[in-house]
Amino acid sequence: MTTGAILMTAVDGGILPAVLPAIQEEYELSSTQAGLVNSVFFGGLIVGALLFGWISDRIGTGYRRTWTWNVAMLLAILGGALTFGLAGSFAAFLLLRIPMGISRGGSEPVNVALVSEWWPKEHRGFAVGVHHTGFPLGQFLTGALIAAVLGFAGWREAFLLIPLLGIPIIVAQAIIGTRRNQAKVYDWIDRNGLTRPLPELSTRLPGGMLAPVKQALSNANVRWSVVLIFLFLWAEAGAVTFLAVQLTQEGMSFGEAAFLSGVSGLTG
Repeated sequence: MTTGAILMTAVDGGILPAVLPAIQEEYELSSTQAGLVNSVFFGGLIVGALLFGWISDRIGTGYRRTWTWNVAMLLAILGGALTFGLAGSFAAFLLLRIPMGISRGGSEPVNVALVSEWWPKEHRGFAVGVHHTGFPLGQFLTGALIAAVLGFAGWREAFLLIPLLGIPIIVAQAIIGTRRNQAKVYDWIDRNGLTRPLPELSTRLPGGMLAPVKQALSNANVRWSVVLIFLFLWAEAGAVTFLAVQLTQEGMSFGEAAFLSGVSGLTG
Protein backbone atom coordinates (compact mmCIF):
# COMPACT_ATOMS: atom_id res chain seq x y z
CA MET A 1 0.00 0.00 0.00
CA THR A 2 2.76 2.44 0.86
CA THR A 3 4.51 1.69 -2.44
CA GLY A 4 1.24 2.49 -4.21
CA ALA A 5 0.97 5.63 -2.12
CA ILE A 6 4.43 6.85 -3.08
CA LEU A 7 3.62 5.91 -6.69
CA MET A 8 0.67 8.31 -6.53
CA THR A 9 2.93 10.96 -5.00
CA ALA A 10 5.23 10.61 -8.02
CA VAL A 11 2.25 10.67 -10.39
CA ASP A 12 0.89 13.91 -8.92
CA GLY A 13 4.30 15.54 -9.16
CA GLY A 14 4.80 14.37 -12.74
CA ILE A 15 1.62 15.79 -14.27
CA LEU A 16 2.88 19.37 -14.58
CA PRO A 17 6.12 18.79 -16.55
CA ALA A 18 4.40 16.23 -18.79
CA VAL A 19 1.66 18.65 -19.91
CA LEU A 20 3.81 21.80 -19.82
CA PRO A 21 4.08 22.02 -23.65
CA ALA A 22 0.29 22.17 -23.99
CA ILE A 23 0.09 24.74 -21.18
CA GLN A 24 2.77 26.87 -22.81
CA GLU A 25 0.88 26.82 -26.08
CA GLU A 26 -2.50 27.74 -24.59
CA TYR A 27 -1.26 30.57 -22.37
CA GLU A 28 1.49 31.63 -24.82
CA LEU A 29 4.17 31.36 -22.15
CA SER A 30 7.85 32.07 -22.55
CA SER A 31 10.41 29.63 -21.15
CA THR A 32 10.89 31.99 -18.20
CA GLN A 33 7.17 31.95 -17.38
CA ALA A 34 7.08 28.18 -17.73
CA GLY A 35 9.97 27.94 -15.30
CA LEU A 36 8.07 30.19 -12.89
CA VAL A 37 5.20 27.69 -12.88
CA ASN A 38 7.54 24.97 -11.68
CA SER A 39 9.11 27.30 -9.10
CA VAL A 40 5.71 28.07 -7.58
CA PHE A 41 4.95 24.34 -7.45
CA PHE A 42 8.24 23.65 -5.66
CA GLY A 43 7.57 26.52 -3.27
CA GLY A 44 4.35 24.79 -2.28
CA LEU A 45 6.30 21.55 -1.97
CA ILE A 46 8.63 23.08 0.64
CA VAL A 47 5.68 24.40 2.65
CA GLY A 48 3.88 21.06 2.41
CA ALA A 49 6.87 19.04 3.58
CA LEU A 50 7.37 21.18 6.69
CA LEU A 51 3.67 21.62 7.44
CA PHE A 52 2.48 18.04 6.98
CA GLY A 53 5.60 16.62 8.62
CA TRP A 54 4.91 18.73 11.69
CA ILE A 55 1.18 17.93 11.66
CA SER A 56 1.76 14.18 11.32
CA ASP A 57 4.02 14.18 14.40
CA ARG A 58 1.32 16.01 16.39
CA ILE A 59 -1.57 13.83 15.21
CA GLY A 60 0.51 10.77 15.97
CA THR A 61 3.14 8.39 14.64
CA GLY A 62 2.52 4.87 13.36
CA TYR A 63 -0.99 4.12 12.15
CA ARG A 64 -2.11 7.71 12.79
CA ARG A 65 0.22 8.96 10.03
CA THR A 66 -2.18 7.31 7.59
CA TRP A 67 -4.70 10.02 8.37
CA THR A 68 -2.22 12.79 7.57
CA TRP A 69 -1.20 11.18 4.26
CA ASN A 70 -4.83 10.76 3.24
CA VAL A 71 -5.48 14.47 3.83
CA ALA A 72 -2.40 15.40 1.77
CA MET A 73 -3.57 13.23 -1.13
CA LEU A 74 -7.11 14.61 -0.94
CA LEU A 75 -5.57 18.07 -1.33
CA ALA A 76 -4.02 16.94 -4.65
CA ILE A 77 -7.39 15.66 -5.84
CA LEU A 78 -9.01 18.97 -4.87
CA GLY A 79 -6.23 20.95 -6.55
CA GLY A 80 -6.63 18.93 -9.74
CA ALA A 81 -10.38 19.49 -9.78
CA LEU A 82 -9.94 23.23 -9.22
CA THR A 83 -7.35 23.35 -12.01
CA PHE A 84 -9.85 21.71 -14.34
CA GLY A 85 -12.65 24.09 -13.41
CA LEU A 86 -10.99 27.40 -12.60
CA ALA A 87 -7.71 27.69 -14.53
CA GLY A 88 -9.14 30.03 -17.14
CA SER A 89 -6.14 32.36 -16.92
CA PHE A 90 -2.43 31.93 -16.39
CA ALA A 91 -2.64 33.71 -13.01
CA ALA A 92 -5.32 31.30 -11.78
CA PHE A 93 -3.35 28.30 -13.04
CA LEU A 94 -0.21 29.59 -11.32
CA LEU A 95 -1.97 30.03 -7.97
CA LEU A 96 -3.43 26.52 -8.16
CA ARG A 97 0.09 25.07 -8.34
CA ILE A 98 0.38 25.97 -4.64
CA PRO A 99 -2.14 23.43 -3.21
CA MET A 100 -0.83 20.71 -5.53
CA GLY A 101 2.74 21.52 -4.47
CA ILE A 102 1.74 21.43 -0.80
CA SER A 103 0.12 18.04 -1.37
CA ARG A 104 3.18 16.63 -3.13
CA GLY A 105 5.51 17.99 -0.46
CA GLY A 106 3.36 16.71 2.39
CA SER A 107 2.60 13.22 1.12
CA GLU A 108 6.19 12.09 0.50
CA PRO A 109 7.87 12.52 3.92
CA VAL A 110 4.77 11.36 5.79
CA ASN A 111 4.63 8.18 3.72
CA VAL A 112 8.35 7.46 4.15
CA ALA A 113 7.93 7.81 7.93
CA LEU A 114 4.84 5.61 7.77
CA VAL A 115 6.60 2.69 6.10
CA SER A 116 9.57 2.91 8.49
CA GLU A 117 7.21 2.66 11.47
CA TRP A 118 5.58 -0.56 10.30
CA TRP A 119 8.70 -2.65 9.58
CA PRO A 120 11.24 -4.13 12.01
CA LYS A 121 14.50 -2.21 12.16
CA GLU A 122 16.38 -5.19 10.73
CA HIS A 123 14.45 -4.96 7.45
CA ARG A 124 13.84 -1.22 7.27
CA GLY A 125 16.34 -0.62 4.45
CA PHE A 126 14.70 -3.27 2.28
CA ALA A 127 11.24 -1.91 3.05
CA VAL A 128 12.17 1.67 2.15
CA GLY A 129 13.92 0.42 -1.01
CA VAL A 130 10.84 -1.46 -2.22
CA HIS A 131 8.70 1.50 -1.19
CA HIS A 132 10.79 3.87 -3.32
CA THR A 133 10.32 1.78 -6.47
CA GLY A 134 7.03 3.65 -6.59
CA PHE A 135 8.88 6.78 -7.72
CA PRO A 136 10.21 5.56 -11.11
CA LEU A 137 7.09 3.47 -11.70
CA GLY A 138 4.94 6.49 -10.91
CA GLN A 139 6.88 8.72 -13.30
CA PHE A 140 6.49 6.14 -16.06
CA LEU A 141 2.79 5.69 -15.29
CA THR A 142 2.29 9.46 -15.38
CA GLY A 143 3.59 9.69 -18.93
CA ALA A 144 1.51 6.72 -20.08
CA LEU A 145 -1.68 8.03 -18.46
CA ILE A 146 -1.24 11.55 -19.78
CA ALA A 147 -0.56 10.23 -23.27
CA ALA A 148 -3.83 8.30 -23.01
CA VAL A 149 -5.78 11.30 -21.69
CA LEU A 150 -4.37 13.66 -24.33
CA GLY A 151 -5.56 11.19 -26.94
CA PHE A 152 -9.18 12.14 -26.26
CA ALA A 153 -9.06 15.28 -24.09
CA GLY A 154 -6.78 18.13 -22.99
CA TRP A 155 -4.34 18.95 -20.22
CA ARG A 156 -7.10 20.15 -17.87
CA GLU A 157 -8.66 16.69 -17.95
CA ALA A 158 -5.27 15.24 -17.02
CA PHE A 159 -5.26 17.30 -13.82
CA LEU A 160 -8.86 16.25 -13.12
CA LEU A 161 -8.73 12.52 -13.86
CA ILE A 162 -5.26 11.29 -12.93
CA PRO A 163 -5.24 12.36 -9.24
CA LEU A 164 -8.52 10.44 -8.82
CA LEU A 165 -6.46 7.24 -9.01
CA GLY A 166 -5.37 8.06 -5.47
CA ILE A 167 -8.87 7.45 -4.08
CA PRO A 168 -8.58 3.61 -3.95
CA ILE A 169 -5.22 3.96 -2.18
CA ILE A 170 -6.70 6.42 0.31
CA VAL A 171 -9.53 3.98 1.05
CA ALA A 172 -7.16 1.00 1.30
CA GLN A 173 -4.79 2.83 3.66
CA ALA A 174 -7.73 3.90 5.83
CA ILE A 175 -8.85 0.26 6.08
CA ILE A 176 -5.42 -1.36 6.53
CA GLY A 177 -3.57 1.34 8.47
CA THR A 178 -5.38 0.83 11.77
CA ARG A 179 -4.26 0.43 15.36
CA ARG A 180 -5.44 -3.19 15.35
CA ASN A 181 -3.40 -4.10 12.26
CA GLN A 182 -0.31 -2.32 13.54
CA ALA A 183 -0.62 -4.24 16.82
CA LYS A 184 -0.70 -7.49 14.82
CA VAL A 185 2.47 -6.45 12.98
CA TYR A 186 4.26 -5.60 16.24
CA ASP A 187 3.18 -8.91 17.80
CA TRP A 188 4.67 -10.72 14.79
CA ILE A 189 7.90 -8.72 15.19
CA ASP A 190 8.09 -9.70 18.88
CA ARG A 191 7.42 -13.39 18.18
CA ASN A 192 10.23 -13.49 15.63
CA GLY A 193 12.77 -11.83 17.91
CA LEU A 194 13.09 -8.69 15.80
CA THR A 195 13.24 -5.04 16.87
CA ARG A 196 10.13 -2.90 16.93
CA PRO A 197 10.48 0.35 14.94
CA LEU A 198 8.64 2.17 17.74
CA PRO A 199 8.36 1.27 21.44
CA GLU A 200 4.66 2.15 21.27
CA LEU A 201 2.13 1.91 18.46
CA SER A 202 1.71 5.68 18.29
CA THR A 203 3.00 8.76 20.07
CA ARG A 204 2.16 12.44 19.75
CA LEU A 205 5.14 14.73 19.84
CA PRO A 206 4.97 18.18 21.49
CA GLY A 207 6.79 21.35 20.45
CA GLY A 208 6.77 23.97 17.71
CA MET A 209 7.40 23.55 14.01
CA LEU A 210 10.92 25.00 13.88
CA ALA A 211 12.37 23.16 16.89
CA PRO A 212 12.82 19.77 15.15
CA VAL A 213 14.20 21.53 12.05
CA LYS A 214 16.82 23.32 14.13
CA GLN A 215 17.67 20.10 15.94
CA ALA A 216 18.13 18.19 12.68
CA LEU A 217 20.23 20.94 11.07
CA SER A 218 22.52 21.02 14.09
CA ASN A 219 23.98 17.74 12.79
CA ALA A 220 26.67 18.22 10.12
CA ASN A 221 25.67 15.03 8.27
CA VAL A 222 22.10 16.26 7.99
CA ARG A 223 23.24 19.62 6.64
CA TRP A 224 25.40 17.95 3.99
CA SER A 225 22.53 15.63 3.07
CA VAL A 226 20.20 18.60 2.62
CA VAL A 227 22.71 20.37 0.37
CA LEU A 228 23.40 17.29 -1.77
CA ILE A 229 19.72 16.40 -2.14
CA PHE A 230 18.94 20.02 -3.03
CA LEU A 231 21.57 20.01 -5.78
CA PHE A 232 20.34 16.67 -7.12
CA LEU A 233 16.69 17.74 -7.20
CA TRP A 234 17.65 21.09 -8.73
CA ALA A 235 19.42 19.31 -11.58
CA GLU A 236 16.60 16.79 -11.96
CA ALA A 237 13.92 19.48 -12.00
CA GLY A 238 15.82 21.44 -14.63
CA ALA A 239 16.00 18.41 -16.90
CA VAL A 240 12.53 16.99 -16.31
CA THR A 241 10.66 20.30 -16.46
CA PHE A 242 11.58 21.01 -20.06
CA LEU A 243 12.11 17.48 -21.39
CA ALA A 244 8.58 17.23 -22.79
CA VAL A 245 8.90 20.77 -24.17
CA GLN A 246 12.09 19.87 -26.03
CA LEU A 247 10.50 16.73 -27.45
CA THR A 248 7.54 18.70 -28.84
CA GLN A 249 9.98 21.16 -30.40
CA GLU A 250 11.45 18.19 -32.27
CA GLY A 251 8.06 17.54 -33.85
CA MET A 252 6.45 15.08 -31.44
CA SER A 253 2.81 15.34 -30.44
CA PHE A 254 1.92 16.33 -26.87
CA GLY A 255 0.93 12.75 -26.07
CA GLU A 256 4.13 11.22 -27.45
CA ALA A 257 6.28 13.77 -25.62
CA ALA A 258 4.44 13.11 -22.34
CA PHE A 259 4.88 9.35 -22.72
CA LEU A 260 8.59 9.49 -23.55
CA SER A 261 9.30 11.94 -20.72
CA GLY A 262 7.71 9.42 -18.37
CA VAL A 263 9.70 6.50 -19.77
CA SER A 264 12.88 8.19 -18.58
CA GLY A 265 11.68 7.62 -15.03
CA LEU A 266 12.24 3.87 -15.31
CA THR A 267 15.98 4.45 -15.03
CA GLY A 268 15.29 5.41 -11.40
